[in-house]
Amino acid sequence: MASGKVSFLSQQQNREVAELGLRLKEASENVTINHMGAQQTAKRPIIKKVLETMAAGIDVSSLFGDVVKAASTKDLVQKKLAYMYISTQAEQNSDLVILAVNTFRNDLQNENPFVRGLALLISPQIRFMDYVPYMVESLSHALIDSSAYVRKTALISCIKLFHLSPKHVLDASLIDQLYNTLRDRDPEVVANSIIALNSILHSEGGMTVDTNITHYLLQRLREFNEWHQCLVLDTLIRYKPSNEDENFDIMNLLDDQLKHHNSGVQLATIKIFIKLAEGIPEIQEDVYKRVKDPMLTLLSFGSPEIVYSCLEHIIVLMRLSRQLFQEDYKHFYRRFKEPSFVTLRKLEVLEGIATKTSSKDIINEISGYITGIDKVIAQKSIESIAKISFRIENVLSYSLEIFMKLLGTGIDNIISSIITVLEEFMNESPEKVGSSLSVLPSVWTSIDLSSQAGPAFLNLLTTVGCQIPEAPYIVESLIDDLENYPATSFRIQLLNSTVTLFLHRPAECRGMLAKLFKYSIDPNENLDIRERTLFLYRLLHKDIKKAKEIFTYQRYASKKNLNNNNTKMRDKHLPEFNTISILYGNNSEQFLVEPIPGIFTKGKDEFLSSPAHHISEFDELISLQTQNMTKDGFTLSTTVSIEAKKFKTYWENFTENYEFEVSLLDSSASLMSLTLDDIETVFEENNMMIMASGSSGDYLKFFLYAQEANSGILMLCELKLNLNSKLAKINMKIGHETQKMNLSLSKYTEYFSQYLTRYMKELTGLVTT
Repeated sequence: MASGKVSFLSQQQNREVAELGLRLKEASENVTINHMGAQQTAKRPIIKKVLETMAAGIDVSSLFGDVVKAASTKDLVQKKLAYMYISTQAEQNSDLVILAVNTFRNDLQNENPFVRGLALLISPQIRFMDYVPYMVESLSHALIDSSAYVRKTALISCIKLFHLSPKHVLDASLIDQLYNTLRDRDPEVVANSIIALNSILHSEGGMTVDTNITHYLLQRLREFNEWHQCLVLDTLIRYKPSNEDENFDIMNLLDDQLKHHNSGVQLATIKIFIKLAEGIPEIQEDVYKRVKDPMLTLLSFGSPEIVYSCLEHIIVLMRLSRQLFQEDYKHFYRRFKEPSFVTLRKLEVLEGIATKTSSKDIINEISGYITGIDKVIAQKSIESIAKISFRIENVLSYSLEIFMKLLGTGIDNIISSIITVLEEFMNESPEKVGSSLSVLPSVWTSIDLSSQAGPAFLNLLTTVGCQIPEAPYIVESLIDDLENYPATSFRIQLLNSTVTLFLHRPAECRGMLAKLFKYSIDPNENLDIRERTLFLYRLLHKDIKKAKEIFTYQRYASKKNLNNNNTKMRDKHLPEFNTISILYGNNSEQFLVEPIPGIFTKGKDEFLSSPAHHISEFDELISLQTQNMTKDGFTLSTTVSIEAKKFKTYWENFTENYEFEVSLLDSSASLMSLTLDDIETVFEENNMMIMASGSSGDYLKFFLYAQEANSGILMLCELKLNLNSKLAKINMKIGHETQKMNLSLSKYTEYFSQYLTRYMKELTGLVTT
């Protein structure tokens, strides 16, 4: 039945294509007036219908000859439509391409420059190698055509031809002609010539920029439109002046461009100024001061997007000269209705330009942002005040006063952020912060303990545990409510803090410490928490005096960090200045990668198709076996990496096999909202690496692998999860990559099965939270 439907559709499509061909043959070339009052031939709507049919995925290659004939017309719109069809269908009609070639040759001699330009633009797209020598000859003539439109179109066609046949372009005299075109009277032709030379000579670093070309382009710079000026300036950045006088001449010629209304031209000019000043250290500061005013002008009058880009470039300039913007700090105050992404960058600038003189004014301004409705800006403002205080010590006490007042607001996100910063203050200057921590018992219920503020609060509470009577009781309430705090970092800090309080106030803390140890030593507990618990227990059991010495010795170390995360990028400022790399905060080679069709990257492994394809490949290797289990504990490696081919090889060779099921029916939450990414995150956070994932019938399917760090034992796993029935089917194989069969593998089977079971249980937590 299905076969009959396909046959019927195919016949219907064939009839439709045949009807279009018949209409093309019968249609007249006489010009008529359409419903819009414009002139057209009768064939134009038919060719448009052919293109619509082609776009629908129907094979219209049989109409190639008729459409080629229709391309010989004076109707420019019809000609464009026909050329569009020809460029798409030429490869499927290689025997009829010669007809199109003749049409192109005729159009290249047409008296209408738009027809000549259209033929030049489309002819390289037919990819007919026998026609390449003629295209080279045609382009050579077109480069000296009387029409500027034809000349600039020929330059773009040179790039297309180069990608089709690099040898023919490089071996011919086209390169010399392209350099000669730089002298063209039309600035758009000159700009296209620069584009063509940079594209064709990309492997050689782009077009050659010598003294004559540089001074010639600088003299004509004002003839170009603003975007072509950016192109010329970006090209001239490669020129190295022969002496200092030439440096100054170029700067004088470009000085007016610093006042240009276009931000791209300004930034391109600034880049050249900075480049020229690199070789003359004594003028660098003067150059930086010269480019400062244009940047501040952009900051004041540009759109939010331009202001953001300007701020990113200002941050780069700050790394060249920190004092450059120090007197202009008020330009970086937040404006009314300013987007948050701009304010965040302004805060970063204010962190860097604050001085002893301006720091209090800046801190007062920033503190006003904290109580606003934007939580992200509030958190960043608190962090900015902290960084300024770390760098300028005489405002540390002033910042603490502001933070103490803000703690009284009762706003959860503000209190949590301040607690995190206070921990850093304590690490930096404990003698100034310690007296302020008496407020902790009154604000701790407003702290988001699931965030990084949780461990910070415990650390601060431990610091003043001897002075605050409520400290043990706060910790005890947290221990009683331990199920609500699953984060490993919080639990480990809770262990450390409880032990520290116990060493200072043993009578009050003995019972709750024992309770915490009992909870944390559970076999199903996180391995890091279990190891920390065992370490602390053995330390206290072995020598409690030594334990006290360890926990009171040099408890604070400076965390001061005056550099932001983009330091590595901004140290290489000049090559990336005035590019999108500044906005990304990375070098261009880190994100400009030529895509390879059919390949995607997951972690460190590359697959040659989609994850679902690999699922089917691995399915063929699965054989089910069962083995007995014993018990032991060890650590998963965080650096293991296996290629897809090796995974399949190990799957075939490993003989230790165990199959089991995990039911998630004890959770009342529905799992249907879980995605592949959600589940993969749970495993990757626990050092279970993903080889492949996808869907198979009613199941989500995953192939996982992990390695025990000490023995090198590998675990390979096939996991099928039915979200509807809440059932996970797991097939696991254990072995060693060097095939050391003398190892006892059965004990590792239980270890991996226990941890897989626990990770599956964690999935229900993703839904309920």
